[in-house]
Amino acid sequence: MPFPEYTGVSESGGYYGNATYHSLQMKVEKRFSQGGTVLGAYTFSKLIADVGSLTTWLDSGVGLGSNTPQDPNNLRAEKALAGFDSRQRLTVSYALDLPFGAGQKYLHGGNAVVQKFTSGWTVSGGSTFQDGFPIALTATPNVTGFNLGLRPNVVPGCNPVKTGSAQSRLNGWFNTACYTTPNAYTLGNESQTDPVLRGPGIANYNFALFKKTPITERFKLEFRAEVFNLFNRVQFSFPNTTVTTAANPTTGFITNQLNQPRLIQLALKLTY
Repeated sequence: MPFPEYTGVSESGGYYGNATYHSLQMKVEKRFSQGGTVLGAYTFSKLIADVGSLTTWLDSGVGLGSNTPQDPNNLRAEKALAGFDSRQRLTVSYALDLPFGAGQKYLHGGNAVVQKFTSGWTVSGGSTFQDGFPIALTATPNVTGFNLGLRPNVVPGCNPVKTGSAQSRLNGWFNTACYTTPNAYTLGNESQTDPVLRGPGIANYNFALFKKTPITERFKLEFRAEVFNLFNRVQFSFPNTTVTTAANPTTGFITNQLNQPRLIQLALKLTY
C-alpha cells in the first residue's frame, strides 16, 4: 500500500466522476385540422463515463456493473460506455379525434340518441423503441487480495456477439468463451462495460380509447379504455454477467423479465 499507516479512507456525501454525452436529436410533428396530432422523436447518442452510478436505486434495469473501480490507482482505465448509454431511441405518440358522429365525415346521421353513441371518440397511444444498454461483466472468485471490482480478461480475436432472436439466446446471450477469469492477484483487461455487448432492447406499445358524451348541459360522461403493453411483448432482463470458474456456470443466461404483461384498465367518470 502506498501509505500503510492509513488502514482506511472514507468518503461520503460527494458525487465524483466524469461523463461525456453527444447526441443527434430529431422531432417530427403533424397536427390535423380536424383535431389530433402525431409526434415522433428520435435520438442517436453516445454516453461515456469513468464512474457507474451512485444512485443504483434509480437505475434498475441498466448494465451498471460494479461501482467499485477495478484499479483505484488508474481511474482513467474506467472510462467506457456508461451503463445507461442508450444508442438509439425512437418514440411515437399520437392523439386523434375519430371522424365519426355529429358534424363529422362518417356516421353523422341518426337521431340524437344515436349521435351520442357515435360522437366524441378519440384514440391515443405511444410506442417506444430502444437499443439495449451496455453489458458490464464481472469475474469471480476475486483473488486480488483487495475489495476491487474485478473484471474478466478478453480472449484476443474472439467475437462475443451472438445473433438471432432474444428467445433463441436465453441460454446463451453472448459467447462466454471470449472471457476468462484472471489469474490470482491480477486484474482483468475488460472495460467497465463491454464495447459491443448490449442487453435486450425495448419495443413497447400503449393504446387508449377515449369518449366524451354530453348528457345534458350540466352532466357529461367520460369513458376511457387503456391498454399497456398492447401486444404483450416481453422485455427480458440482463443476462448473468459473472464470469466464473464454477463447474456449471450460468453466465450469459437470461432468467427474468423487466416489464409487466399486458395490462387493461377501464374507467367511467361522470362530471357535473
